[in-house]
Amino acid sequence: MTVADTLRECHRLRKHIKNLQEEIDRGQRVLKAIQAQLDREKQEHKVHHDTITKLKLKQRDDEGTLKQTETRLKKLEEQLTGISVPKEYEAKKSEIRQATEKKTQLEDDILTTMSEIQDRTNAIPAVEQKWADAQAEFAQSQIDAKERIESLKADLEQSKAALAKSDAAIPEKYRLQYEHLVRARGPDALAAIRDKVCAGCRTGVSQQRLLEAQAGHYILCQSCGRILYPATE
Repeated sequence: MTVADTLRECHRLRKHIKNLQEEIDRGQRVLKAIQAQLDREKQEHKVHHDTITKLKLKQRDDEGTLKQTETRLKKLEEQLTGISVPKEYEAKKSEIRQATEKKTQLEDDILTTMSEIQDRTNAIPAVEQKWADAQAEFAQSQIDAKERIESLKADLEQSKAALAKSDAAIPEKYRLQYEHLVRARGPDALAAIRDKVCAGCRTGVSQQRLLEAQAGHYILCQSCGRILYPATE
């Protein structure tokens, strides 16, 4: 391979390695997102069942309060028959009205709670199916994502090995500067000359410098400092 070929291959591999690493990092974020989605589905599933339990406890408490209210109301009505003083009679009637209103409210609340319990109970099969689907989707997505990441990692290792060979082919007299630039700038340390222009910064390259690059000389862009090589297309 010529110097131009070597630089071209080094650039290609460095860009490929960068893209692979970005894909791997993105894959790790995808795995976290998949886990977060499952956690949300799990919480939703739990909330549904917890809500039914809370509603049943509320119904039980309201029924207990209703029973107490009915007992008190009966006692107040019995007390009313023995009162002859008008002021006391009206006060007792007021107590009876309040107890009656409370009894009515409790009865309405209990019916509402019972209806909600029934609706949520009827929805349990759908809720369970949704949870089962979420778990199955999570398991498959996790398998797919992990397989993708493992494939990318294998490609990454192969590409790094190929890059090491290409780097080693850089002529000794150029290697120190080359290593310094790629260490500092990564793939952005190199650029192709395409249509007599540096592909990195779009600055024109003279015909003389293009011929030097084609002849295998190690040249830098006079504007951005990238290592230049002639494009093949």
